[in-house]
Amino acid sequence: MENVVQRTLTLDDIPDLIALSKEVDWPDYNENELTSLLTNGYFTGFSTTDGQVISCAGLFQYDKAASIGAVIVSETHRGLGLARKMIDTLLRRSDQSVPVVLTATVQGQPVYEKIGFQTAGYIHTYKAQTTNPSAFRVSGGIHLSPADEADLPSIEALDEKGAGTNRSSFIRKRMERALFRLIAKNEHHETTGFAFGIETPANLMIGPLTANDEQTALSLIQSLISSYSGAIRLDMQEETAERLHETLVEAGFTKTNVAHFMMIRGKEKLNDPALFYFLASQAFS
Repeated sequence: MENVVQRTLTLDDIPDLIALSKEVDWPDYNENELTSLLTNGYFTGFSTTDGQVISCAGLFQYDKAASIGAVIVSETHRGLGLARKMIDTLLRRSDQSVPVVLTATVQGQPVYEKIGFQTAGYIHTYKAQTTNPSAFRVSGGIHLSPADEADLPSIEALDEKGAGTNRSSFIRKRMERALFRLIAKNEHHETTGFAFGIETPANLMIGPLTANDEQTALSLIQSLISSYSGAIRLDMQEETAERLHETLVEAGFTKTNVAHFMMIRGKEKLNDPALFYFLASQAFS
């Protein structure tokens, strides 16, 4: 292909990546979030001969799985096979012994299927401009407190059950990035859930959130939305959405999207389906 070159993307490319994300109407990708993405993963992309980034895709490698996300191609350079070339590069770079997952947009799904990805589930997105926290009707017996560094081992262990893979390094960095960080414990002081709230230009992204039971999940959400006056976003696995849909709607949320959760080198999700699990973002899974 003339006039474009593939290369590794770095923090120096953030201004171009902000412009690229705005072009495709992905408002969550500001400087802070892009810094988080680039420092947690490996990014490849194409740029023009004068250096302007016109596509990107990231790989996030964990111990039992890897995730591909933030796949964007400028409208000015679509139809050239750039997405396919970036995904092929990331698949070669990933650990060949573990599954690779991604959340597919409508435009991206046919490309991923041709590469060999198969649908393993669905990710449901809920958003709210204003909320009604009292709709959650949570039990008063759940103890919530701000999470700190001493809580990291139990948070990492619960996140591994929710995500199906150890993400210790990512969790530590995500906790530093979070505007809100909560942990839930039972009467025996055992960790039963946790949640981070990440502020973006568009909304407060609640996730990752993992909880052992519905009341704990709802208590964490209620506490976070009660502390925040702006728009809220939740991305969750289908099992969680099915169990919480009516309550979320009553609390002011609307389901805005259902995306394919796709996988290659595997067919079944690795997480514990009994847990209530919300994604940190669709890029990180």
